[in-house]
Amino acid sequence: MTNTAYFLSDVHLRIQVDDYERVRRQELFLLLDKIKAEKATLFIVGDWFDFYFEYGYVVTQTYYDVYSKMRELVEAGVSIHFFGGNHDYWLGKFMSETIGVKIYQKESVIEFANKRFFILHGDGLDKDDVKYQRLQRVIRNPVFIWVFKWIVHPNIGHAIARVISRHSRDKYRSETADYLLNQVRKNYKMAEEKLSGDVDFVIMGHIHYPKLKMFSGKAFLTIGDFLNYYSYGYFDGVNLSLKQWTAKQLEQRELP
Repeated sequence: MTNTAYFLSDVHLRIQVDDYERVRRQELFLLLDKIKAEKATLFIVGDWFDFYFEYGYVVTQTYYDVYSKMRELVEAGVSIHFFGGNHDYWLGKFMSETIGVKIYQKESVIEFANKRFFILHGDGLDKDDVKYQRLQRVIRNPVFIWVFKWIVHPNIGHAIARVISRHSRDKYRSETADYLLNQVRKNYKMAEEKLSGDVDFVIMGHIHYPKLKMFSGKAFLTIGDFLNYYSYGYFDGVNLSLKQWTAKQLEQRELP
């Protein structure tokens, strides 16, 4: 394993696989092949899946190719660290024991290649979004999770998820670049406070806008997404940079 690392977030792999989703997964798998060949470390910083929930031994079958690809990387020696997001917070034993990824259900400081990375998905940071603050307290409540797992039938759960996913996609399409950049800037104070200590890099997802901001030689990265920008973070063992995968088969926005 090398001292290089890739950071991906907000891929939002869909439950329903159409032609567009198949092509998008092909592009993602090409990037994963690059990571495997490099024997780098992969950090998934939330919302890898548009919806993920383990019902005991039951998992979403339309992600089978994704599970297989992730397992392929693990077997090749790639260490995968998965931070749950607001769409895939409910990670469980299948992901950790069968696939072999390390799961984080809250923000964490990771020591890697003699650097300290503060990594978080980033949902819930906007204190002005009172509705989401309330929703987050519900959907991450152990009682709610138990009820959803043991009482709500998986078919009903996935039907609910499809409705929420459509709503989320409509929301993403309506958000302007200026609005998203303003959301990123709201987190500068948080990042600066973390970077004033012994943290070298702060890395987050959630906001679908790629931005690398330097603070006195240290860096704050908002990764962007693999929906519009196909952006990702790359650590070469010394420096952190913002990169873009060239999605030859799909339209993509240029990095801002």
